[in-house]
Amino acid sequence: MGYTEELKNRIQDLLEPLAEGQDLELVDLELHRARRGRTLLRIFLDRPGGITLEEITRFSRVAGELLDVHDLIPESYNLEVSSPGLTRELKKPRDYERYAGRLVRLTTRSVINGRQVHRGILLGLEADVVTLEEEGQVRSIPLGEIARARLDIDMKKMSKEG
Repeated sequence: MGYTEELKNRIQDLLEPLAEGQDLELVDLELHRARRGRTLLRIFLDRPGGITLEEITRFSRVAGELLDVHDLIPESYNLEVSSPGLTRELKKPRDYERYAGRLVRLTTRSVINGRQVHRGILLGLEADVVTLEEEGQVRSIPLGEIARARLDIDMKKMSKEG
């Protein structure tokens, strides 16, 4: 584990209880070390039903103070706190359960059912296998085969509704 990965884990261990104490989920954090300029720490928060700007602002203020007190990042840095957005990435196994019924786009490490990019309705996760309804067919994709997964938006459906 590299220095950056170890530092990310230490930051996550520090900030996760803060998020949970505010009924928020720390979805992800990114640490981009700058060659020139300032390092960037980006934190993504969410909660069922969505997160408000006020909640993000409150978390950001307290997290910034905590990080300063614990002095985990040795150089100067910028802190960004935001929501993961409408097309958020699915990272944790519980994400595949939480977003069942939603449209997703999955990219697999190898070809499965003739393709590597799969788009369909997420049916859930059971025994480390993701189930997806794709073009009227139920597909089973091992979780370990998924290189990238994110929620997707049906633009055709949105344009009809809007």
